[in-house]
Formats: sequence, structure tokens, C-alpha cells
Amino acid sequence: MAVVFFLLALPLGAWSQSVSSCGAAGDHLKDVKVSVSPDPIAKGQPFTIELSGNLDADLSAMNADVDLTIKALDVINKAVKTSVPVSISPGLVAGPQTVSIGPLSLPSLPGTIEADGTIKITNGKKEAVACIKLALNVPAASDDFPATSAIEVGTAAQNSKLSVCSAASDHMHNLALTSAAGVTTITGSLDEAVTKFVANLDLKLKIGWLSHKIDMAIPVSYSPGFVKGDLKITAGPATSLLTDSKSLIDVSVTGTVKVDDGASQEIACLSIDPASELQPVITV
Repeated sequence: MAVVFFLLALPLGAWSQSVSSCGAAGDHLKDVKVSVSPDPIAKGQPFTIELSGNLDADLSAMNADVDLTIKALDVINKAVKTSVPVSISPGLVAGPQTVSIGPLSLPSLPGTIEADGTIKITNGKKEAVACIKLALNVPAASDDFPATSAIEVGTAAQNSKLSVCSAASDHMHNLALTSAAGVTTITGSLDEAVTKFVANLDLKLKIGWLSHKIDMAIPVSYSPGFVKGDLKITAGPATSLLTDSKSLIDVSVTGTVKVDDGASQEIACLSIDPASELQPVITV
């Protein structure tokens, strides 16, 4: 299982909405409603993000235009402006769409977490589907480590590889992951329909000489859900829209991401290991 919606957003002020729609009347996702509860979000306290709308046409090919400024861990200060094509088969069917993420709590990482900007989705015809505005500002917890000098971060070194750690009993069969020319392809076959799942993260994040543990569960509900049968997702190649070059900082992530269904049975497992390149083909 490899579809994850991450809309972690927080307010720039007590009067500001953490996640909001910035779409127009002509977008293919109509009647969009976005909410975060509670809002604002505080470290160590659970929160839930909910998004709903009515898709007026099937959607199998899309493009995500990301324009964000991100600050985190008191060492990252980066402008992210990129465009990523994504395709999914079978695609999203026209009709009501609802996504609920949470309740979950942010991991205990030092410093503030800030993200401000937009994520715009277009379809294969470059027609607007939806626009989400993020306004994130999570204050440091009182027991955080002292702040350090911020570092301007350009394109981080990718020192991790993905591999499949699924078991034969998992609900996603024949899970395979390939990467070539900047395009990542995930294929597999679900032996059940999925409307609820939990992504269990057991990761270690290393940024330069800093190392932090990320151990969290992310419950997700999605309607109409993912149907039983073959699934194929492709993403990339990403196109950077920034022309400036900033200093690099070494970043690596290791650990596992295990996805369970609503009955707490494993759907799939991905392992993240130290490496310079993604394995060409991994299959289970």
C-alpha cells in the first residue's frame, strides 16, 4: 500500500486556519471542506485533519505543484518549489471524496516546525483540480533541546534506499518497487478493499550530526477507498522550479513503514536503509 496523504499544517497565528482551500469555482473538486481539530496544534497533543469534496470527473493522472517554505529542527530552512507528476491505476472515481488523517501526535523533535505555502493539483489536461494552503507554525515544546543556528538547505543528499519487507500473508501481494530516470513505480495486488489503514512509522532521522527517533502511528480513512485488485502508482520525475543553489546538508532516514488495515492486519511493509541509490527492482 503506497498512497499516503500528508497534510501536516499548523497556524501562523491564533486567528489563522492551519489548512484551508485556495481553490476556485472551476476546480474539478467541488464543495471542498478542510478542517484541523484542534487548531492550533501543539506538540504532544493529538490532532485530526479532515478533507472532503465532490470530484466531478474520474482522476488517474495528476500533477502536484508544491510551493512551500519549510523550517524545522532549528537547522532546516528551505524553499521547496517543485512539480511532480503522479498517476494511479485504478484512478479516483468521480463522486464524493473524504479523507481523515488522525488522531495523531507530532513526534518529539526539537525546535519549531514551520511550513507556509500551497499545494496545487491539476489533472492530465492541466486543468485545476484542487488547491490546499498550508500555514504551519508549531512552537517548540518546553523540554526541547536548545536552538542551534539555522542552516540554509538546498537539495539534500539522498542516503536512503527503499526495499520491500512484506510477508507472504500481507494483503498486498506481489509488491514491487522500481526506480529509473527519476520515476518511481509501485505495483501490487490488494486481496481486499481498503477504506481504513494505519501507517506505523519506526524511523531514525539523521540530519548532519543530529539524530532523532520518529515512532508514530498515522490512522487514515478514505472514502470511497481503494478497490480489491491490481494497483499501480507512478511518481516523477520531479521538476525543480528553483534556480538558486544553496549549501547542502547530509540527510538520511532509516527504519520501517508498516501499513495495517482496519482489522490491524498488515497490508505491506517498506524498509528504508542506508544507500546511495534505490534498488532497481524489489519484489515479494
